[in-house]
Amino acid sequence: MKHMRFATALAVASCALQAAPALAQDSYRVEANDSTTIDISICNPEVYVEVRGDGDTDLDFAVRDPRGNTVHSDYDLTDITFFTLYRQAGSGCETYPMDVTNLGDVWNRFAVTLTTIRSDGVAPRASADSNNRNVSFVNEGKESIFYIYWANIASSSWSADQLGSSTLPAGQSWQTTVDDGSGACRFNFRAVTAGGREMLVNDVNVCSTYTITFR
Repeated sequence: MKHMRFATALAVASCALQAAPALAQDSYRVEANDSTTIDISICNPEVYVEVRGDGDTDLDFAVRDPRGNTVHSDYDLTDITFFTLYRQAGSGCETYPMDVTNLGDVWNRFAVTLTTIRSDGVAPRASADSNNRNVSFVNEGKESIFYIYWANIASSSWSADQLGSSTLPAGQSWQTTVDDGSGACRFNFRAVTAGGREMLVNDVNVCSTYTITFR
């Protein structure tokens, strides 16, 4: 397994990949039946990441935040993945290691494109205060999750389904801002799988916890 750090767009070695004010792109190679790690440096509050392989093999992906929590994983049968990274409030640049595993018998060259969604000085989508309520939901169960609801601990009713027309497949993650406009940080969460199984995660401080795992 190789571990690579990249710093500027359109470079292939010995640098750290960072999001430019609008868009940055670089490409990398992972050998057959091998894996590599790329450190993605996020210097803006919200950055969209798009990874596309050359189509020759299946690539698996796992992304960790600077605190070691898995914020995105993709183990399907393609070499494409998409996700959004959120820099923790009050920090400078943050590094998110991305593990890329090539399951094929030939090498694969994949492109990583970073697009800045929100720059410093632009307020978060929902939060009215300075707290970072960006949370990654991880599905470690065996079924897809069809519904995710939340409610701050002072509320007597659940929110509407937050996934809408989307689902959260097993082994993957979804990031969003948990904010009901009340200023609350502590929330309860309820997920419902394709088979109807319910999972509860209670009393989570979303202003300091950035990963919620359903099992």
